[in-house]
Amino acid sequence: MVLDQDHTMIRDAVRTFVRDAILPHAAAWDRDRTFPKDVHRQLAELGAYGVMVPPEHGGAGLDALALALILEEIAAGDGGTSTAISVNNCPVCSILLSYGSDAQKRDWLAPLARGEMLGAFCLTEPQAGSDASALRTSARRDGDSYVIDGVKQFITSGKEGDVAIVLAVTDKAAGKRGISAFIVPTATPGYIVARLEDKLGQHSSDTAQIVFENCRIPAANRIGAEGEG
Repeated sequence: MVLDQDHTMIRDAVRTFVRDAILPHAAAWDRDRTFPKDVHRQLAELGAYGVMVPPEHGGAGLDALALALILEEIAAGDGGTSTAISVNNCPVCSILLSYGSDAQKRDWLAPLARGEMLGAFCLTEPQAGSDASALRTSARRDGDSYVIDGVKQFITSGKEGDVAIVLAVTDKAAGKRGISAFIVPTATPGYIVARLEDKLGQHSSDTAQIVFENCRIPAANRIGAEGEG
């Protein structure tokens, strides 16, 4: 592929940053299971957290090719860091950009795109893998709130993340059409990091099992209508 001048500049800028700030430390991060918060902050300042998010929502306003180049260059230095940033971009920011309300874009998308928050995506479950039609995690409406109960598995940034998009069943009888999506701050009571996976690599990015126990969130944190998850 022959890159145009803009994409070449993006690639080279990230490559230089990775060479100077990531490559010298990546092996130690992996060995010590270190989440490099300062490097994430610097990457966010470069626009890596919300690459395809429009500037009015806090992002860089670039295209999919730019996102691919940025993630590839970061991964060349440290795969775990690239994975965490990849999840923040897609699916977290992309879901909120496509389906979030104006208030959700203001309160959640913009901070995620600016790198003030790190996002996680809670789909996979122990018994279901990523087969969304087999999910068991439930979200029960209770007045102006939803109460989430269940278990999610292999969640990137489940521990280090600040907010998670959680897929949960709101209508069991409706099958895959009874699944809804919710914004869940990870500091919410009932959001429990049950364990971290002992992986073969990518230790600079945590992969967690998350248990939801009577995890109560505002109904306003539902993304779209019930059943649109």
